[in-house]
Amino acid sequence: MHSENGIIVLAMSKKYAGCQCMPVYFCQGQDSGTGHALHLLKRKGKKTMRDKETEKFERVGRSYILLVLAAGIILPLVASLIMCIVMGEIRVDLVLAMSLIFGIMIWIIMLMMIAWGNFSSLFVKKTAKEVDSLPYRFDSSFQGRGGILYIDMTNGMIGFISSYNPFKIQIFNASRIDRIETIASAMTGIRFVFYLDGKKITMPTLLTNRVVSTKSGIGAEAVSKADAFVEILKAAKARAEGRM
Repeated sequence: MHSENGIIVLAMSKKYAGCQCMPVYFCQGQDSGTGHALHLLKRKGKKTMRDKETEKFERVGRSYILLVLAAGIILPLVASLIMCIVMGEIRVDLVLAMSLIFGIMIWIIMLMMIAWGNFSSLFVKKTAKEVDSLPYRFDSSFQGRGGILYIDMTNGMIGFISSYNPFKIQIFNASRIDRIETIASAMTGIRFVFYLDGKKITMPTLLTNRVVSTKSGIGAEAVSKADAFVEILKAAKARAEGRM
């Protein structure tokens, strides 16, 4: 073995001199083939991240609207049919009348569930199981009434599963968010908010039906949690914009 121009050359021994073998060259420090492979893997990883990025943020999905309408129409009909079967009398006029009554009751319940983000909670949880298969390192996550927020500070990316678009994970470069701040009010609650592509996203850290002082134990804790996520989002945005 000897060195030629900074390259280590492994010469063939006499024992294998008769074989048709080519000398093997290794660069000092790192194998050039390995370095090229690592470079390709990094480029492929970045390309995969870009390919999965959501082009347009959709807070409310069409599939969610169809789901709400279907539930609002089918559930009253089913409930009225069951009631008619129990009564032992099935007539069109009776079914329609009872469907109207059940419809009003069901729509009130549904609207309350939609407002609190509970209507699609099962679908949100099911979609969240797909997060681990994505090529990101989500260091932090927060689940609120509006959905689940995922933050990858390393790559400056965020993921979001909206409660009103629960069938897909939307991925964004953190540079697309702005106006990140904590809003603390004893009357309206404590939350952190940010705008994504100009659309406001609110993530409450404290929901209650009573007045809570921001200086009380539970209030101060909610403010501290909101402030922490504001800083995390700002750090992810800075990383995405190349300031870190």
